[in-house]
Amino acid sequence: MKVLRKLLVKALGFESYLRLVSRLYIIMIGTGRGREKYPELFFLRKIIKPGSTCLDIGANLGYYSTFLSRLAGPTGQVLAVEPVPLFGKIWTDNVRASGVANLTLLPFALGGENTTIEMGTPLRDGLVHHGMTKIASSAQEKYAQTYQVEMRIPDELFQDLEQLDFIKCDVEGYEHQVFAHLQETIKRHKPLIQTELNGQENRQKVVAILTNLGYGVYKLQGGQTLSPCPPAEIDQYQGGDFYFKPNPTQT
Repeated sequence: MKVLRKLLVKALGFESYLRLVSRLYIIMIGTGRGREKYPELFFLRKIIKPGSTCLDIGANLGYYSTFLSRLAGPTGQVLAVEPVPLFGKIWTDNVRASGVANLTLLPFALGGENTTIEMGTPLRDGLVHHGMTKIASSAQEKYAQTYQVEMRIPDELFQDLEQLDFIKCDVEGYEHQVFAHLQETIKRHKPLIQTELNGQENRQKVVAILTNLGYGVYKLQGGQTLSPCPPAEIDQYQGGDFYFKPNPTQT
């Protein structure tokens, strides 16, 4: 498979390769395949209702946005945050598959200041990892592509939002910076939150931020139900994304 990926990137070029694999992925998920490998995607059917307002932070090529759009329907809204211009172009084409005109692309990174930053798509062992595109750092990392993108403070960006029911956040270890500057929005709307939390320090900071806002920590069991994740298990948990729900006393 790795050899095939390398050959496809070489033969098609970076953009055409991304367009091909993303369309195939969306078609595969749309036919119901991949439940065991991507249980969080299929769990959306249980938690997203018609009329929901959803925030897809780190929208990448549109996998979650497409699903969220269909589930929220014409009375709902999906705000997709994706700063990389190339990904935004492909996202725009891919989300047309949802068939619902309820999507808005916000071409920004989210963080603690309004500025310009550099992001990069890692190249490891000759393989392009588009799903791991992140803020470029001084760490030893080779990039297939780098991009100059605009960063915005999320609480300012979403200050006029009238409704928010669900947040999905996957920004490759930068989640703590997003949630640190999204707290006013979360306090105002109390959405259900789903987030990837790689890196121990990143994970601990996000858990601290959200529990201080009155949220409980949950994990997805069997692809069907959310169960509490005890504090002693949080650091060791490797089962996928974390979910955060407002505690009953806080609603």
